[in-house]
Amino acid sequence: MPTVELAMGRKGDLLALVDGAPGGLRTLQAALTTWSHRVLVAEVLRRSDLAAAEADAGVGNGGRGESDGDAGGPPVLRPAGALEAPDATESLATAYVVVSLPDRWRVVGRGHLAVSDGRRSWAGTSTLVTEREATRSAIFDAGAIGACLYPGTLLRRLDFGEPEVRDVEGRPVWYVEGGPRRPAPGATPTKARRVDLRLQRELVGIDHRIWFDADTGIVLRHEGFVDGEPCSTTSLTDLVFGEPVSDAEFRPPPGAVVRSRHELLRDHLAAMGIDPDTVDLDDPAQVREALRQGG
Repeated sequence: MPTVELAMGRKGDLLALVDGAPGGLRTLQAALTTWSHRVLVAEVLRRSDLAAAEADAGVGNGGRGESDGDAGGPPVLRPAGALEAPDATESLATAYVVVSLPDRWRVVGRGHLAVSDGRRSWAGTSTLVTEREATRSAIFDAGAIGACLYPGTLLRRLDFGEPEVRDVEGRPVWYVEGGPRRPAPGATPTKARRVDLRLQRELVGIDHRIWFDADTGIVLRHEGFVDGEPCSTTSLTDLVFGEPVSDAEFRPPPGAVVRSRHELLRDHLAAMGIDPDTVDLDDPAQVREALRQGG
């Protein structure tokens, strides 16, 4: 059982712990549950994008206030295995995750899986997977689990209250509430602020409640709010830390058909009536144009 070594209320120590997450963690097995309110999530992302644009222009309101602009916002990302009707307002999903750090992972949801052996990654179902580029094998490409394991930039962009010692499934955690950090006058946007956009889209909210594991600094639970209304939750349960994990966990399912991205694109273009031999499948611009014309 990990011990809580941080003194109550020491924000700097908490920041150092979370900045260093996942600390000495080697393997993790858990159930990952995500819930989101699609309309409110879209509003949060709209405000976040607006705040980033204003910061780039040298102004900003920290993402809290109302403003002019397109209320539709960016598209809402659906978690794998979402239990929802096509027009549902709320989305609920549960997945089984296995991680062997630094770069091997597996996420299995209802009717969907994604897995990486650290060099390649695959996504699909238990019978058919598409092999993706090596650039799509990072833990952040696994979805919310990447944000939970590496939450440092999330905390750095928040002003937060005094941390409290609490408990999640028998593990001591640091619970903290936070809201958008207001940039200093004249501050310029940093590369780190732009890089954490993926965190913002996985752990969504304007205001946040976060439960950090006291031993590793990873997020065991997150709740996001906008205007006092809950818009998203993410939680890790059934936790198993540090146990050996078989290499077989990080491969496509036995017997699954493995297809390359090129094969998938060729079939898709052919189904749209486009000769795939006329398109350079390694040129994103040509692929987009062909799909646009076919559509």
